[in-house]
Amino acid sequence: MMTTDALRQNQIQQQLRAGVDAHVRGNLLAAENAYKTVLSLDDINATAHNNLGFVYGQQAKWPLALEHLHKAIEISPDYATAMSNLGQIYFSTGEQEKALTLLEQAIALDANDPQHWHNLARIDLLRGNFQRAEYGWWRACNLRADFLDYQVNMAIAIAAQHRFAEAEKIYQGVVAQQPQHFNALLQLGICWLLMKNYGNAQQIFQRALQLDPQDPSLLRHCGLVELTLGNKVSAAHFFQSLLDLTPEDQDARVDYALVLLELDDKLALAEQRDYLQAVALPGERVLRYLPVIDRALGEPELH
Repeated sequence: MMTTDALRQNQIQQQLRAGVDAHVRGNLLAAENAYKTVLSLDDINATAHNNLGFVYGQQAKWPLALEHLHKAIEISPDYATAMSNLGQIYFSTGEQEKALTLLEQAIALDANDPQHWHNLARIDLLRGNFQRAEYGWWRACNLRADFLDYQVNMAIAIAAQHRFAEAEKIYQGVVAQQPQHFNALLQLGICWLLMKNYGNAQQIFQRALQLDPQDPSLLRHCGLVELTLGNKVSAAHFFQSLLDLTPEDQDARVDYALVLLELDDKLALAEQRDYLQAVALPGERVLRYLPVIDRALGEPELH
């Protein structure tokens, strides 16, 4: 017969497994409840605090995420995974130096976890440190060669250094292994677009559209390649679809307006001009192209 403590430990392990299973399925509420149950049984369970903090981070509940991840590290000072997760939260909240310090500490504690290298590489990529991002994903790939996302991310860092032929080869290798890998298809198309291989870019984007016809980045690049190929009506369709999804996207609205200008659709162009004039904090492209649109509509420019 199991003792009371053994029963309690068994329940804790069951709830931890239930939380992980729910998390893998994308059921964040069920995962959250399972981890809370663990903490009601054992409030110094570092794993539950870490996992709950990660769940809160995915929901952008930053104060709760910080609270539980800090608690996990307080309980277990060498908990590399909690440090890595906390680093991601700090980066998401704009505290880049804290994020980098934590991720470097996590790697120092456990350099064999590819996720730590991935997390650090993501930050390096966004900060424009493309060589270090490439190295981070190279390390992640070596630790887990079967996880194709790491290869795609490494290729993105390589492409950011204008080594397009190398990136192209990696993307093609991923697509050969997994023909429906959406991000590999998207990034291969972007790579071909940058290499001015417009026909192939158009074809690969069409394949990606079959997998996710509402991805904003895909719609934007479809519009760009169609415009480059002279298919103005098709380009307008893609930019309009993008605006339907992201109406606050200033760049998409500018791109759509420029296509309408090419099509000489002054009625629709005037509508887009009105939207752009009403933008509270106009970006550089809005400020640059509004006078162009005004001239096309035959109206005086505002000074």
